[in-house]
Amino acid sequence: MGDIELVLPTAWDIEDKSPFIDIDSNGLKVSYTDPDDYKAVIVRANNPVPSECGIFYFEIKIINKGKNGMIGIGYCTKQSDKKIDDSNYINNMLMPGQENESWGCGYHGDDGYSFCSGSGGPYGESYTTGDIIGCYLNFISNIVFYTKNGINLGIACHLYSNFKGILYPCVGFRSQGGSIEVNFSNENFKYSAITNEDISEKSKNALTLKYQEKYYFIMGGYENMLVNLIDELTKSLKKEPNNAFELIY
Repeated sequence: MGDIELVLPTAWDIEDKSPFIDIDSNGLKVSYTDPDDYKAVIVRANNPVPSECGIFYFEIKIINKGKNGMIGIGYCTKQSDKKIDDSNYINNMLMPGQENESWGCGYHGDDGYSFCSGSGGPYGESYTTGDIIGCYLNFISNIVFYTKNGINLGIACHLYSNFKGILYPCVGFRSQGGSIEVNFSNENFKYSAITNEDISEKSKNALTLKYQEKYYFIMGGYENMLVNLIDELTKSLKKEPNNAFELIY
């Protein structure tokens, strides 16, 4: 059996968003256009995260926190009986992680709270214009953690054991004038323990090997050691380009 090519999130889905969400032509920048910031709105990525990849990571730059900084970043499922452009659903829409009828998680910028399936509490600092928030999903250990400006904030929530849902990166707004830009590995990540080469459309086998190795460094809190190791190995290969050793990181 050959390697499996994975289809990963690459942009926001223009067909799967609330009203008052504007997406730029590249599908990466999102703005909240409701003049009254009365309703929470949400947009999901164009593809779910395949569980076969082991881990997934993306980052969001806060271009403008908006009026009150109510921006939520995380993952959510896509419920077949609810479309986020459905007017009846929108009237009761909640920010990422606040809905208790399906699994979802969200780190909120206005108060630094983390929410998961309707329950929330203090997690990290609030975030604002100019900050870069990363969101790490691990299907091996069933955890989600966030980063802020390249710093790991620790585990925010856990997936259910034997979780079978399909998860999409998502962002929610309830802040007039709020806007963000996503990085789905199209440029270098601020969190240097994950590189843009890690999150790419490679085979299942290659991804699994790499992620299992990096997982132990990241979850053990040894991100700096990992980054330094990668740097030293890269320098060594540049000095000895004919070396048979292959840098797999």
